[in-house]
Amino acid sequence: MEDFEYSYKKSYEHIFPNPDYLGKIIAKVEKRQRKKRDILILMMRQVAVVCGVMLLLSVTVLPVTARIFPKVYNIIEKYTPALADFVLPVETSDTIKGITMQVEAIDIKDNTAEVIVSFYDADGSDKDLIKGSIDLYDSYYLQSYGASYEAGGCEFLEYDELEDKAYFKISLFTDGSYRSEKVRFGVHQILTNKSREKQWIELDNIIKNPKMKSVSYGGGGNQDSELYNQYFGESANGSSQSGGLVMDIADVDESMIEALTVTGVGYSDGVLRIQTCRGNFGDADRHMRSFLVDSMGNERDCDLLLGWQEEINGESVSFDEHLFLVDESELDKIQIYGIFHAAENSVKGNWEVTFELEPFSE
Repeated sequence: MEDFEYSYKKSYEHIFPNPDYLGKIIAKVEKRQRKKRDILILMMRQVAVVCGVMLLLSVTVLPVTARIFPKVYNIIEKYTPALADFVLPVETSDTIKGITMQVEAIDIKDNTAEVIVSFYDADGSDKDLIKGSIDLYDSYYLQSYGASYEAGGCEFLEYDELEDKAYFKISLFTDGSYRSEKVRFGVHQILTNKSREKQWIELDNIIKNPKMKSVSYGGGGNQDSELYNQYFGESANGSSQSGGLVMDIADVDESMIEALTVTGVGYSDGVLRIQTCRGNFGDADRHMRSFLVDSMGNERDCDLLLGWQEEINGESVSFDEHLFLVDESELDKIQIYGIFHAAENSVKGNWEVTFELEPFSE
């Protein structure tokens, strides 16, 4: 039922009304507003009927209408408030599947926004899902008319055990500008079970000059590394490189689909490689951050991180290789460890709230 309601809401925004026809209706309303209020109310009833018919025929047109004719906000909210629910209902919290999302604070300036949001177990819920740090899995969004693209990041702030609330700060920006008359914030899913573990990686069985295979890279890091241009710089013909060689050493099986696994360690041409399988990301987020410890106890991050996708029994899974520049004579003097991060136990709720930050002004 919840998925149907979410899809139903989303369908609002895919139907466009006839701007000329609706413009004439609004013009009549504004003209009669200078006369008698009762005549205006009568006309708005006509608008309500028209909107009601359009709702029945094409789900609803009001969100798009509001984008084309902003004054419809004032008109509908002032004289036919029942229809405002079809535009953007004013709420600040949403409870789905025993979890409440609460927008605590928001600051919008032109094309940037910062949101403080919390999640907690709903009153009367016996699920006890929010027990500490959770993850929003990059499934959050902020929508307003005039903003067509958005990007940003999320930062976990803290878990208040007394309130049973997990707090996040979300920073977003758009290519247009956020209009603060009404904005809609939502989160598609959260991961309620997070873990972090340090593990030393065994180097006794390093594979020298491992067999290699060609893949299409899905990402890289450490752009200051001398390795970066080798893997992500321009090729001989001047085009940007998007693929290359990784170790072909992993014996893949179904157990890797839902796990973070070190699949092998290899060394060739002055580069130490740590390969990991991160599993399928449909309902979880797993990654490892790797560190080299030299003979003096100094630590450093990997020089380059390569990522690509493979298929295991029809499931798409993610692989990484962590590359370290190491002289072969140093191999028996170093140690490697990884910080294994995992966020699992997905709850897909499609939480969504809509709220008004300031009155609309012409």
